[in-house]
Amino acid sequence: MTATVEAPTVEQSSAPAPGRPFRLHREAEVPRMLRRMGHPELAAEASEDTDRQRPVELAGFAEERRQIVAVSRVVCQAALETLAGLRPAHQMQRWCAPAIQQKIAQRAELVHHTVGGRAQPQRVTFLSVRADRVRATVWEVALVFTDGHRARACALRLQAHRRRWQVVAMELG
Repeated sequence: MTATVEAPTVEQSSAPAPGRPFRLHREAEVPRMLRRMGHPELAAEASEDTDRQRPVELAGFAEERRQIVAVSRVVCQAALETLAGLRPAHQMQRWCAPAIQQKIAQRAELVHHTVGGRAQPQRVTFLSVRADRVRATVWEVALVFTDGHRARACALRLQAHRRRWQVVAMELG
């Protein structure tokens, strides 16, 4: 008995390889596609995001999420070090919007006057991280961590700004 082998059809050969995302269009084409599909209100909202430059325009969802989680951990750690007096507040300007940087600097000054002097560095262990994409250029992240004494939480909102992720809102508990 002989087995017959069929040649792959067009549909089978055009499928993406496992583990590789299949991209049909660039992100900038999304508003045009939404208008064509009859969703002008969604197209207007999507076109507002095109004036911001994402750090990596063609990064897949998993790669972008990895970047967001890494930036969030660094910002949370740096904010804790600033509040403990181990890091100058001006170093936060790399990652934070000016209002957030000023808020951290004011809180660090209050802690410094209340506690007095520098605190000992505490090892931060991240227990969980949850990152959700709100829009193409906006992410919200919730971190739960322990600083050696107690469990704490930090909530961040990151937005694409000049090819970088910038923290535009932060709550530290």
